[in-house]
Amino acid sequence: MNTPTQRQTSVTRLRGLAALLVVFGHSFHPYALNQAQYLLNPAFLFISSATVLFVLISGMLFRAVAIPRIVDGKTGTQEILRRRWAELSGLYLTVGLFLAVVIGFAEGVREGPDALFHFVRMMLNGGMAQSYWYVPFFMLLMACTPLHVLFCRQKVSVQTGLVIAGLVVSAIIHRPDAYVLFGAVQSLVYYIPVFWIGLMIGANIPVLLDWLRNKELPLFVAVLCIIAIQTEIGQDQVYLTSFGERWGSVDLFVVQKVVFGLLFLSLFERTKQLEMPLIDWISRHSLIIFFMHCPILILMMWVPNLSGFFVPELVALTALMIVAGVQLHKSLIRVSQRVRPTDFANFASRV
Repeated sequence: MNTPTQRQTSVTRLRGLAALLVVFGHSFHPYALNQAQYLLNPAFLFISSATVLFVLISGMLFRAVAIPRIVDGKTGTQEILRRRWAELSGLYLTVGLFLAVVIGFAEGVREGPDALFHFVRMMLNGGMAQSYWYVPFFMLLMACTPLHVLFCRQKVSVQTGLVIAGLVVSAIIHRPDAYVLFGAVQSLVYYIPVFWIGLMIGANIPVLLDWLRNKELPLFVAVLCIIAIQTEIGQDQVYLTSFGERWGSVDLFVVQKVVFGLLFLSLFERTKQLEMPLIDWISRHSLIIFFMHCPILILMMWVPNLSGFFVPELVALTALMIVAGVQLHKSLIRVSQRVRPTDFANFASRV
């Protein structure tokens, strides 16, 4: 029988893998490396859109931790929002705000009065850099706590029907691009079925882990089949669109990454007794890596493709963004504590 600690190890390592894949997926963004996403398909599809895994894990943890406290009357939506904002606001209102100001100033030089609108838009939708969109989206997701509680009270058949309907909708509307003013709303519609799948898993995780035992090969084949379908229908990239811009294009990343998550949850469960220092280190710093690799990526947008094969540059850039992002965060903590101990410093030192 698996203990809660052992199950937590599997989920924690899945979070580390998600952080690694998010950074690896973003390593394709520099101008000289951008075409690698097409040349290295279907590997790029296997790597991309790993944020789905974070939403899936969030649903699992929400069901295991928050729902029982809500049912017992020990917490509510307001308290959940307060706690989540305390976790996320530090980086969003320092690094994110700095990036928004710099980008807004640069756009102001080019576009004049419209720069203020762009700045407001970036603060509302997190469009100042990759990953920062997750903050307004996640706060909106937590604001829907009563809806999640209502979902948990439904029969499994009703939950399954709602998830299937949500997956169909997410496949049609796609993720928003950085220019959608209320992109958090579109992200909510796109990701909420993933969060609900996480709720269902969190309620039955011991049973699920037992069922997943020895299912790695079928799950791997299922992931490959979905990637083959993505390739066949022409989805060779992550769709980032305005609402209704690409109604004719089907986005299968949510389905693919949910199956991907089950595959690696099973693998990490099978190998939970093994030492994995790298993935465990990334897991411990996953929140920092998720947000702090973005400033490094902005500085690396002009990195050259020296080898001509792309892979060495992609791997090196991924490692650089992870290590430099963590070190930059530590440097910011030291500076902020030296100049003036702020709420951000107190929070960030605990991450």
